[in-house]
Amino acid sequence: MAEETPTWQELLDAAAEERTPTAFRAALNGLRDDGISYDRLVSISNGIVGGETVPGFEDMKSGPSKGTWLNALTTKGHKAARLPDWKYVELLVVAYCKHHGLGEDMREALVTRWAVGYTVCGGRPRPQYRLSGETPGAATSAKRRGRVPYAVGAAFTVLLLGVGSAYVFREPDQKPPLSVDDVSFLGLSNHDYVFPSVMKLSSSQVEKLENGDYGQGVKFDDWFRRNAGVPVGFRIILLTVSGQSDEQLRITNIDLIKEKCAPPLTGTFFLNGGTNAGESKVKFLFFDLDDRLPEPTDEDNEPYFARKSITLKKGESETVAAAVGANDRSCGFTFRFTVVVPGREPVKQEISDDGKPFRLSAHARGEEGRPYQRYRAMYVGGVAAPVGAGIVPADPSTYNGDPQTLAVP
Repeated sequence: MAEETPTWQELLDAAAEERTPTAFRAALNGLRDDGISYDRLVSISNGIVGGETVPGFEDMKSGPSKGTWLNALTTKGHKAARLPDWKYVELLVVAYCKHHGLGEDMREALVTRWAVGYTVCGGRPRPQYRLSGETPGAATSAKRRGRVPYAVGAAFTVLLLGVGSAYVFREPDQKPPLSVDDVSFLGLSNHDYVFPSVMKLSSSQVEKLENGDYGQGVKFDDWFRRNAGVPVGFRIILLTVSGQSDEQLRITNIDLIKEKCAPPLTGTFFLNGGTNAGESKVKFLFFDLDDRLPEPTDEDNEPYFARKSITLKKGESETVAAAVGANDRSCGFTFRFTVVVPGREPVKQEISDDGKPFRLSAHARGEEGRPYQRYRAMYVGGVAAPVGAGIVPADPSTYNGDPQTLAVP
């Protein structure tokens, strides 16, 4: 299996650990490489510099040339041994946000994050992005890189979180501004599931499942989750959060952080034929797990946080329905909220499935006429099974949805 290219987030986290200009340049070039060619970067930066006052480019009518960008982002030669000027970092982040349709709040959060990485690697961004305790001439770059943790002043601590690490800024002993009150699942009853390996059910197990006997207090989807079953195609995860900051907070973005992505699972497929049923008065956000960096979109497939945010007063709650779909891959994932409170730096808070990543697999699609042939074992139940049949085994190499093809392998 080919090794996946690191994301710019992963490269920036690596730079924070290595604390070298070369590592920072690699991360910066990774940001540029996330959908922006050098020619496109020149075009976008020309529009930005020509249309507004940009720090560091006040006297210019157009942005940097392609050659200038290449020099600023190179990771080879003697230039790689020192950081690029901060103005190029800030302009690139602004160009990235403009290219991807990200809003002003997200832009400010990203510039702040890159300013932290720039400081860690020995640089000094412009004053408004300098961390507390940083003063001009306070230390050489080498000394600054040697500080722990991450060359910050006493007023703040900068942490790296586990999965797809993100910088978190908070005052010592200050509780997170966002409370995670509940994580549940909408409409998964009789959903399709796949197990990573081959599972053979005994006649008694089949009988229990047919009678809804999943164990005391255990529901249909709980049984599959307890036995390492993974939802197939899509799932809707309800995330209920509330504000616990004295000041009104804003949720300015929700990232979906992927891990351990691979081709669709092909162990044992349970075709139940269920759909997400019922209405729910919640805020729906849609994520495409196949995207390199899944971002939340609204019902019109527009980036949700490019123009909106979610505000919460202390004690006020909101339930977000995260509808996650996959057509090509199987991945684990967590959600990462960006939370902004007046007078504080942006905070990143992660939500997982009880300490583990959520899971979702795309369908392992076969050829026409044999749609399930890639699975190694298969059961058909729920509304997908013949009336009165309950749960029956099927031969994935021949079954095509017609009850006449339900021959047992």
